[in-house]
Amino acid sequence: MVMKQETVPMRDGYDIGIGVSMASGSPMALGATGTVTPPQVGGGESGSFTFRRIETTQDLESELGVGADVSAGIGLFSGSASLDFSKRCRVQSSSLTVMVSNSRTFAFEQMDSPVLSEAAAKLVERGKPLEEQFGEYFVRGIGTGGRFFGVVRIDTKSVQSKMSLNAALEGSYGVTVSAEVRIRISEAMRNAEARAEAFILHDGGTFTTQPRSGDPVELVNQLYKAMDEWTASVRAEPRSYTVTLAPYVIALGPTPPNIADIEKQRRVLIRCAKLRSQSIDMLNLVDYILDIRHTDEFEFVPDGPDLQALRAALAGDLDVIEEAASFAIENLKEARDPEVFMRDIHGKADFRLTGLPANMPKQKEILPPVTPPPAAPNTMPNLVGQMAEPIIDLLACINLEGVDHCLNFLGPRLDALGLDRRELGNFFFTVLRSGVTPDVRGDASRPGSRITSQSPAPGTPVEPLTVMTLVVA
Repeated sequence: MVMKQETVPMRDGYDIGIGVSMASGSPMALGATGTVTPPQVGGGESGSFTFRRIETTQDLESELGVGADVSAGIGLFSGSASLDFSKRCRVQSSSLTVMVSNSRTFAFEQMDSPVLSEAAAKLVERGKPLEEQFGEYFVRGIGTGGRFFGVVRIDTKSVQSKMSLNAALEGSYGVTVSAEVRIRISEAMRNAEARAEAFILHDGGTFTTQPRSGDPVELVNQLYKAMDEWTASVRAEPRSYTVTLAPYVIALGPTPPNIADIEKQRRVLIRCAKLRSQSIDMLNLVDYILDIRHTDEFEFVPDGPDLQALRAALAGDLDVIEEAASFAIENLKEARDPEVFMRDIHGKADFRLTGLPANMPKQKEILPPVTPPPAAPNTMPNLVGQMAEPIIDLLACINLEGVDHCLNFLGPRLDALGLDRRELGNFFFTVLRSGVTPDVRGDASRPGSRITSQSPAPGTPVEPLTVMTLVVA
């Protein structure tokens, strides 16, 4: 069933009964009338409050209610604040984009038993189609309340930084943005040493805080503050922000005679919208790589693509997609996907939309420094060259007493050690208690004496019941 009731964002010119063009989303003449159920002011409040990751422009458009998969193909190629906002966010794969959203619905009014308006009914009596003057839909109902979208695009320095940040935030996706979640997000941002930019779109409500800080953690906190201000104000300052569109058959009107053509046009427009979103994502990525602030984050191969030419090709594809959509809106029966449109209408038999080549610059993988595993407790330290007296005194003490006792007893005499006294004491304790026999050769009490050789060699495990030899000179 191609024609069914749909809910879409409010547009200028929409009102109860106003006709709507399916393809363009434009308001038309008054197509239906009927008694409007008064809103239940102050009752039935509902809303949502979530935090999630945005992977693509299409994801963001779906959240905004203007995506190809949620708009039923209505008004996909007419200007709107939601589409402009989506473009400003510049979603692309090298950055991590997250969104916090809040919506409140207070009252809904609609025509319960709509009928065709007098002008529309007369047109039908003359056997004329409604679409040209009244569109395929009419506004049956209007929802009031408000919505708030806050988007943060986080530019990370490497693939690992992006993955680590996403892992830190993953447990927060899809949940209410509580104080605990806010702290976790801020900590993850700080640890990633990321750059961030915030964008806000809202209907209804007000706020004064603008997220503009250069500190990404403070930027996110400012976004939360703006959202809290909006939440506190939206009940006092709601607005109409969604409309329910219904086909004229619900108003006792006829089913459009060209239902198959409308379905084809709808499919083409949805396809064009998806291709537009994909091309925008690719163009955003190329722009990001070319940005002098981010170029050093990428590894370039010698035979890599000409990014300026790639950028021009992607921008040209957007023009083609827009032209194909415009042609489909104006020529219902001749609607074509962009590539077919260019071949059939413009005669470019080999036309293909641009894709990203396999040798695109890749974001660098900056591995963290490798921390060597801690040495085994019986691993022989390097004692050659060390002052002999404090080491032999510590060895002799630990042969009889515990580590803490010996460290306290010898006190200042251990200051000459060129090693960590605690680690050396623990080593002596481990090997001596395993049956190792110390063999000190030379006079350690002679002023200035040092250890000149040792066995086992540094880094070698001192096995139980063996001899550990230290030569002093």
